[in-house]
Amino acid sequence: MYEEFFKLACRPFDLAPDPKFIYMTDQHARAVANVRFALINHDSFVIITGEIGIGKTTILNTVMEDLGPDYVTAKLVHTTLSHIELLQALLSEFGMPNYRKKKVMLLDTLRTFFLEQHRNGKHVVIIVDEAQNLSSSALEELRLLSCIDTSDRRIVSIVLTGQPSLDDLLDAPGLTQLRQRARLRQRLDAMVEAETLEYVKHRLQIAGGNADEIFEPETLREIHRLTSGIPRLINTLCDTALTACMVEDQHRVDLEIIDNVVHELRWQWFEEKNPRTQGDAETAPKKQSPDGNASLMVYRSGQLVEQVEATDFPFVIGRGNANNLVIIDKEVSRRHALIDRIGGIYVLEDLNSRNGLLVNQKPRVRALLRSGDIMTFGEVDVVFYLERQQTAKPITRAATEKTSRPDPVEDGGDTGENVDLGASHDDPSLPDTRRLRGLS
Repeated sequence: MYEEFFKLACRPFDLAPDPKFIYMTDQHARAVANVRFALINHDSFVIITGEIGIGKTTILNTVMEDLGPDYVTAKLVHTTLSHIELLQALLSEFGMPNYRKKKVMLLDTLRTFFLEQHRNGKHVVIIVDEAQNLSSSALEELRLLSCIDTSDRRIVSIVLTGQPSLDDLLDAPGLTQLRQRARLRQRLDAMVEAETLEYVKHRLQIAGGNADEIFEPETLREIHRLTSGIPRLINTLCDTALTACMVEDQHRVDLEIIDNVVHELRWQWFEEKNPRTQGDAETAPKKQSPDGNASLMVYRSGQLVEQVEATDFPFVIGRGNANNLVIIDKEVSRRHALIDRIGGIYVLEDLNSRNGLLVNQKPRVRALLRSGDIMTFGEVDVVFYLERQQTAKPITRAATEKTSRPDPVEDGGDTGENVDLGASHDDPSLPDTRRLRGLS
């Protein structure tokens, strides 16, 4: 693969779990300590929830390796089971497959096994992955198993891991007794940006590489934005990006590589909705942006003529008066394109327009938008801008009057001198007006 191309000892972002790549954030380290303490104290229930790929399995594997051979473990990964099938699956995991016995005999067999392990100085741990899929009857069966103990010692612990919906399932009124037996319930959150950057650097360092040499500085922040700090998604995106670089004979990952990889992967926030026709876009329900800080600055011949706030999504652009942004230009279709906001990510889509569109002077049918990206519709450039709320100010009325005049900009003129955007001209989040057509 790309190891030789980047002079790496191994693949740093392989999805297969490898203990040498473990990177512990503060919350992961706390979770390891909490789970370890709970199992050492033989707690009846331990509950860990978090999004897919957040690191729940990594935490459990780390804990069980630390605890050593005094713990006998069964792990269930298929959880769409009836209560009888659950007992049968446990017997199979413990090396006693027998599917013909009735429930009473299944329970007796398990109880005998638990007591035998206790007499041998061992503690039984049952790990149930994807526990949000368990039925109420199966959860009640697990609770009853946790009640098997001696006069002075609990002899079995049950660890439930699952997606956030597991919390909702466990909070149901009929599971009060199970909740009371769970001293540890911990929710794992996605990594923040700083942790994502350190995560990528850590894994590359273990593989013998240097993130600063392989990734352009701005790509790491983009990786965090696209993956929302989920380790499994970070691995997928980085691994595919390194492969793409090898194919393109490119030795550094840049934003263009990242964008292309995301389109190839067709991630969920593209597939949450089907491609819209013009009629579909008209009837699609509006989604309110919680940030409310996206704006579009419209330039004609390099002159700022309008600024529009984008708060409702999908945000439709076209020649028709019913659009959110109306552009009067012969090359612009009645409904030309739309901007949608999906999970905090802004996506531009062409609505089967007649003349298509450009993003940063490149033809695109669909594109992820970053602050400063320039969309071209016919003879009009539209800059997508995410304001910094703590410093951003609205354009003043006087500035609007000055910049809306139809006088052409002479060569060498500075279009920014008449516009107060509430930030300095060297602010990297502001669009570079020199990139606009007519000023280049």
